[in-house]
Amino acid sequence: KHKVIELENEIAVIIAALGSSLVGSRVMCGTSGGGFDLMTEGLSMAGQAEIPIVIYLSSRPGPSTGLATYSSQGDLNLALYSGHGEFNRVVIAPGDVIESVESTNQAFYLSQKFKVPVIILGDKHLAESKSIAYGKEKLIEIKNSITKPERFNSYEHDERGNATEEARLTVNNFNKRMKIGKELAREAENFNGFKVYGNKNSKNFVISWGSTKGAILDALEEGKIDTKFLQIVYIEPFSDKIKAELKKAEKILIVENNATSQLSQLLAQKIGLVIEDKNKILRYDGRPFFSDELAEEIKQRLR
Repeated sequence: KHKVIELENEIAVIIAALGSSLVGSRVMCGTSGGGFDLMTEGLSMAGQAEIPIVIYLSSRPGPSTGLATYSSQGDLNLALYSGHGEFNRVVIAPGDVIESVESTNQAFYLSQKFKVPVIILGDKHLAESKSIAYGKEKLIEIKNSITKPERFNSYEHDERGNATEEARLTVNNFNKRMKIGKELAREAENFNGFKVYGNKNSKNFVISWGSTKGAILDALEEGKIDTKFLQIVYIEPFSDKIKAELKKAEKILIVENNATSQLSQLLAQKIGLVIEDKNKILRYDGRPFFSDELAEEIKQRLR
């Protein structure tokens, strides 16, 4: 059975979702950027208390109300770094309808297995577009991690859930969470953390994430452009294999629906790849990319 509950605000939504999860329900809640801001204390609580939860974050232009009914990829850093303290999380960015179904399935699987919050990062363009999907989704079996009453605590706690401020136990708990993070990263490698399209022999690369996928694939096909397209699906944990994939690249472009190229920042942090501003194709007027315009832009940058 499935149940949908609408509450008065996003704070109430995530707290109710956490409460439902800790009694054994599989729970997902959704919002856009401004609402997610209100959810971040609950996100941090999930990380501390080890409560599995899936959150759908549909990005739209900010800051504040911004362009409330338009689309953007400006919330990548919000998904990665929101919430206080250090705790494990997963951030998955599907690029189309099939990937959205698969990502949701994987999100529930990972959140239940490792008792962590998982964020599915989309945007208005993907969330509200109409499309026809061909093919069968690859789904995995999900087993609930909470099957009997347990004690949960938002404070640092011992194995029985009792609050503690003891230094040694605090260190042990952080070490335990970091160990789980490494196990989580290994498990995520079983899924498609990234995908490569286009001319397999090309030394050029276009890198992107999320809903830009469709426009990029159409642009490469329509423009007959000599390049590979690297689509990053798992933003966190970030696949170690991406660095090897880009090792022989001669020219790298990046395509994003934001003003500061937040994926470029992540690539520099994770694998030491610095992309020059002249190789960043950015759109931040609230509109998605169009394949014909994008094809010309990619051709021009590759010249």
